[in-house]
Amino acid sequence: MKTLLTNAAVLLSLLFVASNGVHAQAGTGSRPAMMTNGGDSVAAYLRYPPKAKAAKAEAAIPFYCEVGADGKAAHLQLYGPTDKVEFRRALLAALRHGRFQPAMSGGKTVPVILGGTAIFMFRGNESIIVISLSTAEKEKTAALGNYIQPQMLASSADFRRKLIKARFDPDIHLHSSAHPGAVILAQIDAQGNLLSTKITAESPRDGGWGPLLVKGFQGAKFIPALSNGKPVAGQFDLIVNYEDVYNPDYGPPVGSLIKRDDYDR
Repeated sequence: MKTLLTNAAVLLSLLFVASNGVHAQAGTGSRPAMMTNGGDSVAAYLRYPPKAKAAKAEAAIPFYCEVGADGKAAHLQLYGPTDKVEFRRALLAALRHGRFQPAMSGGKTVPVILGGTAIFMFRGNESIIVISLSTAEKEKTAALGNYIQPQMLASSADFRRKLIKARFDPDIHLHSSAHPGAVILAQIDAQGNLLSTKITAESPRDGGWGPLLVKGFQGAKFIPALSNGKPVAGQFDLIVNYEDVYNPDYGPPVGSLIKRDDYDR
């Protein structure tokens, strides 16, 4: 616990979620991916940027990624204000080098797609970093409570395969754009069932990229949200930049026989 009390990083809420979540879902063989405090954890690699710390600068950096059955994060997407580059670099380094406690479903470790927010802040003169595995419900993220939002039971590769296949559906009509993208908000019940989806942003507007993302969510299953260690209904959002939705089975970035996903690891 000593490392958690240094001014480099104090990780609060998810450590409590981790212990409560295991007990709450042990009987069902299901649990979300969670933060841990081991020496190889994401928390162990996370540092407050020195210049930002000296200036007492603060930031909230949302991120989305796959957490594999081995606990490693992949296919990382980081967001946040454009003038907070140093915070994104610090978070990216921790996500690339550290590990999560992997998700479980049916008693086996499984890959999931999740969202989270790294909050770099000060309490008095003490720098603090809190990682909340929540993005969709801003008030819950800001509250730093014992809450993990739903996580999609899928690998990034399988999700991209669904999107690529759905592009040829007769009801999908895509308009080309320099930077196509969409954002979706899904409602998930306490059993992990998808109740509804809503397109909250699309570029270009009415370009067909939002409906395509809805297709990617059809039939999806989730590990439900946890609040104080108990499964509850919750929201899951996802930002998709279609420029990054490459075929996982073909198309290496440079000429080779290596699959693109293997090349990027």
